[in-house]
Amino acid sequence: MVLAGVALALRAADAIPGWFSGVPRGVHLCTSVQEAEARTGLRLDKAAFAGRTAGSIRTTASPVPAVAVVAVVTEGGDDRSQLTLFRSRGGSIPTTLRPPQSSFHEISVSLKPGVSASLKAQRQADGSVWQDLEWSEGEITTGVRWNGRTVELLRLARQLVGGAP
Repeated sequence: MVLAGVALALRAADAIPGWFSGVPRGVHLCTSVQEAEARTGLRLDKAAFAGRTAGSIRTTASPVPAVAVVAVVTEGGDDRSQLTLFRSRGGSIPTTLRPPQSSFHEISVSLKPGVSASLKAQRQADGSVWQDLEWSEGEITTGVRWNGRTVELLRLARQLVGGAP
């Protein structure tokens, strides 16, 4: 009984920094895309960040190496357009980086021959519609969460997989 109480107290003490910082246990905040690539061994395509400024960059080492980069559009003065690029190796993208969202619509789209993606649409509390696209190539899983136009999301995804623009 005493041992269980001590174990519980140690687990609670270990979780306290995450409660205060808002960063879940096992998630590391990076200061640059290069640092995230070095920590995870995952390459992040620069095409995803063209005309955008990287904001929050988070990585995990377990259960699989994964990274999430939030980027906002800096061209044209549209501050509302935002995307998050997710990438993981050897499994699905951890929910600590990519919280699940319920979708009201889902379809399969082809990004290039042999590579299909799942495209989901989600309505947020503020009424905006976000799209979530996910595909795998070998052991690498990539996801993009975007609040812009679908055609732009698919164009970006096709650039990321090396398909036609």
